[in-house]
Amino acid sequence: MKTRKDNIHPFASSCAGSAPDGSAAIEKMRERLENLKECFRVSGLISSSLQLDEVLENIMTTSRSILKADACSLMLVDEKSDELVFEVAQGPVADKLKGGLRIRRGQGIAGSVHDSGEPLLIENAYEDARFNREFDRMTGYRTQTILCVPLKIKERVIGVSQVINKLDGSNFNEEDKETLSLLCAHAAIAVENARLHHEILRTQQIEQDLAFATSIQLSFLPQEMPRLQGFRFSTHYQPAREVGGDFYDFIPLDDDSVGILIGDVSGKGVASALFMARFTTDFRVMAIREQDPERLMRRANEIVCAQSCRGMFVTLLYMVLKKNGGEAVYVNAGHLPPIIWNGSEGRYATLRGSGGPPIGIAPDQHYPSVRMSLNPGDCILLSTDGLIEAKNDEGEQFGWERIENCLSAGDSDVESAKSRISFAVSQFVGECPQADDITLVLAGFEEK
Repeated sequence: MKTRKDNIHPFASSCAGSAPDGSAAIEKMRERLENLKECFRVSGLISSSLQLDEVLENIMTTSRSILKADACSLMLVDEKSDELVFEVAQGPVADKLKGGLRIRRGQGIAGSVHDSGEPLLIENAYEDARFNREFDRMTGYRTQTILCVPLKIKERVIGVSQVINKLDGSNFNEEDKETLSLLCAHAAIAVENARLHHEILRTQQIEQDLAFATSIQLSFLPQEMPRLQGFRFSTHYQPAREVGGDFYDFIPLDDDSVGILIGDVSGKGVASALFMARFTTDFRVMAIREQDPERLMRRANEIVCAQSCRGMFVTLLYMVLKKNGGEAVYVNAGHLPPIIWNGSEGRYATLRGSGGPPIGIAPDQHYPSVRMSLNPGDCILLSTDGLIEAKNDEGEQFGWERIENCLSAGDSDVESAKSRISFAVSQFVGECPQADDITLVLAGFEEK
């Protein structure tokens, strides 16, 4: 039988003729598959650390290796300025790229990606008007092809990664763009996790520091009530934050008398607490040396005026009680007036109209003292403005009238009176956040 060459099926001829191209395509697909497998493998490496510096280095090392790039860099967005900040660079001239270098939104290739949130594939950098040639001129490096991809959390761009120049001299292509985009998707999550981890650690440290500051501040407050024949004392201290500016102290002057100090440093938080700690320590020393309340207050004012920074000042009231005789003398420096009442006799008075300005406002101030005699059953309430200014969810203040109602509703026992006020304020405020520190000091005279 005669065989004819033209009987060969055309499809077989086509396959035979295209075999070399088919092998190349298969090899390319195999390489592509290996790259994708490598991407998934290294995504675990990228996320293996919660230290941001390590995460960023892992991202760059991985991207540069898989894409066979000569150089690479990674920038993160500064949320305050909305600028890109260089964090990591690798490559022949990476040491010349200073960390912290900033790029504005829309500036250069990276700034354009930051602005658009879309990847950019540049085959010839010098033909792209967005490319900034200054770095090449400065370093002698020659940028040829650039692949720049955003790091995104949902639609929010948190950074930009770019690889520069293929090692084999070819251009980056669409497959490279897809590979780097996949890496950057994992990288964005890793960066965000590292940032959140850092923020959690920072918050925990702040909470620990505040807890320590609270314990220190509480150590400056009296640890027990004073013993003065004929008197009973009670206190209530409730800071609005972990540390506050309110303070009180009992200062033993001699066997027959005790000084009561209550005050409020301007502002809130740590600065006020530090100022309070120093002031109360200094005042205690001065009160023991100078037992005349008027001269003591003038001296305290001069010192605070000389030492005060950032315009801080102190409102305070200082009262000296003497045992048995029921004698009291006080000076008021811009503070709330004392309240005195007697439950059994139905007497109630707010002792307004005396005193001087807060401590630390101006030097050379005069602080006149007020003397009074107490009767058995009399009780004195000293407080800070956090009591009268406590607000409910409608913005209404607790006020003087509610204080009078609380005190007049029962006897003059200091513990009972304190409980009535504390409960009334708590019920009035409800779930409304506390805006200011609340401090109460009660002194009850029982007998002559």
